[in-house]
Order: sequence, then C-alpha cells, then structure tokens
Amino acid sequence: MKLTRLEHRWAQATLVAMFPGSREDGFADISGMDVHGYLDEVMRSLPFKARLGLRVAVWLVALAPLLVLRRLATIRGLTPADGERVLATLGASRWYGVRSLVMLLKTFGALLYAGDDRIRARLRPAAAPTTVPLRIRRAHVA
Repeated sequence: MKLTRLEHRWAQATLVAMFPGSREDGFADISGMDVHGYLDEVMRSLPFKARLGLRVAVWLVALAPLLVLRRLATIRGLTPADGERVLATLGASRWYGVRSLVMLLKTFGALLYAGDDRIRARLRPAAAPTTVPLRIRRAHVA
C-alpha cells in the first residue's frame, strides 16, 4: 500500500512546512532530502494500521486549509506562514485524533530530518558536556 503521487506531494509539502530549516543557522529544509524514498520505505515496513494512519494524516493535513483558512486550497498551495498556521491549528485541536495524526506525521518527519548526516553534524555539540557529580547528604536521625 504505497502512497500515490498526489499523497507524496501533499506529504512533502506538509513536511516542508514542519521542517523549513534555517539558512542563517545552516540547516537545510527537508525538501532537499529523499522524502519520497523515505515514505515508500516507511509504508513498506509499517503494519497495516500504522500505514492507514499515516495515509489518513496526510489527507487530513492536505485538506485542512479548506476548514482552517476557509480557502479552496491544499497544503501544497499555501505560503509558509499559512502552512504553519494550518499545522498549529491542527496541533492545538480539541480532538485528540486530529492532534495525534499531526504528531504522527511530525514524528516520521523528525526521524528523516534528524537522521540526515548534514543535520546531525549541525546538531552535535562542539565538546562533550561536562557532568557535575551529585553529592547526597544523609540526614542523621536521632
């Protein structure tokens, strides 16, 4: 059960809205990564219910601008600011199912994004953090 070409486009637009990168900080956006190949691999390896949930999540976010912005558009046709607004609205929904489907997409996107070598190199600290030993004093009970 692979994603269709249209679903791939919607998923890519959604993940770009979620992971836009930052040119100032040297972080690439997710569109430069193999989103299509990654999603195909994810869809091959997930059990049926998880694949169905991912597909429903893609459709939910793709068509959400109709309700959130009251505009005849999909996630692909939005400006970055509008895409962020749609995702923020869905993520703050009072319905748990809506929030969890958005979180499902965000989780899969985060796995792809943070797994990229360029991003991981930027996320690594320059030096290992130092630890401070914790000393616990025992109270003497009389």
